[in-house]
Amino acid sequence: MKKPGALTLLLLLFSAFTSAAIAQSKDEIINSSYFIAFGRFADNRELNEWRRGGSYTIQQMVEMHRGHLSRDNNEKVSTINRAYMDAFGWGPSGEDISYWTKQSKTYAEIFNTQINNLNSSGKSKSLVIQQSYYRVFNRAPDAAELQYWMNQRTYSFAQLVAFHTTWKNKGKNTATVAGIQDRINQNGISTYTFSPQATAAVIAAGGANVIAAGGGNVIAAGGGNVIAAGGAN
Repeated sequence: MKKPGALTLLLLLFSAFTSAAIAQSKDEIINSSYFIAFGRFADNRELNEWRRGGSYTIQQMVEMHRGHLSRDNNEKVSTINRAYMDAFGWGPSGEDISYWTKQSKTYAEIFNTQINNLNSSGKSKSLVIQQSYYRVFNRAPDAAELQYWMNQRTYSFAQLVAFHTTWKNKGKNTATVAGIQDRINQNGISTYTFSPQATAAVIAAGGANVIAAGGGNVIAAGGGNVIAAGGAN
């Protein structure tokens, strides 16, 4: 089994909204666009620059970020790594990096591809479930637990860690699909709830595949300075 690494960002958003034509804060627009494009939120410098700039939709900002990805190979490689870590719990191979660096795909596009790959590979799905149990419970899932998650829709590694952490905080040594606890800061992740307006806009901008039932939470690797998450990156 490949060695798990740190989580980056994953939106776990629950919303019935399908339209992005709802007012939302400028900071949420900025951070939502950064998440879709790079798998991270804007840092303080970036946030301040965009606050002083014009007003854009999330979709418009994502396309501007795509241009940045085409020019900055370091940012592109970091984005590829985040997408793989969030999807699988392990990083990309050299061949994977070589493949994706020839393109200018956003984090969400790369992540979506990996979730589709998980959907078509029972072996990979099983490994991701096992990785998530090791991360939170420090053990492998038993046969019944593994079968339970195999029978569910395909969740990414980061989503599974959020589910498990929520249940562990309830004093349980196992987990099922349920709402995700707000403001978790454990097991390498932190959670924060986005507004329904931002949720709807993320869906409209191509982030539908990073949505999971229950919680309306943004998940991010803990210990940094993410504005929207109040100290979680």
